Amino acid sequence: MAEIEQSMIDEMKDGFPLFDNKGDGKIDGAQLGDVLRSFGLNPSNAEVEKIAKANEGKRLSFDDYLAIHKQVLAQGEVGSYEDFFEGLKLFDKEGTGLISGAELRHVLATLGEKLTEAQVDELMAGGGGQEDAEGNVNYDKFICYALAEAL
Repeated sequence: MAEIEQSMIDEMKDGFPLFDNKGDGKIDGAQLGDVLRSFGLNPSNAEVEKIAKANEGKRLSFDDYLAIHKQVLAQGEVGSYEDFFEGLKLFDKEGTGLISGAELRHVLATLGEKLTEAQVDELMAGGGGQEDAEGNVNYDKFICYALAEAL
């Protein structure tokens, strides 16, 4: 299992009560995605659903949460800048650093962890998804924006 520095454990212990909505020192299993992300992890929605389903209806102590945190941490980061860059670079046929906005929308809605049309619109409306006059998006800027939004 992945090891976590004591300073991070102390920080999580301090923040854990913020998610305790009943005052019993525990959190609902359904809150795991929010808690994991607030403490710096970025599990996929599928991972969160799996973990939440396994802990449905349970109240988890900090020690229970810490074991889950370590498990998710051991699975590693879902996607890095380099992963996304290499993936989108495949659609850059001319090597210009640009891809068609329509193609990017299609990729976001149909490949990998599929986004809804509303999620795609929200992401594309942000600073990184701005299309130029020819309908192209600079995918480097888009990735930077999307990753910053995820944090």
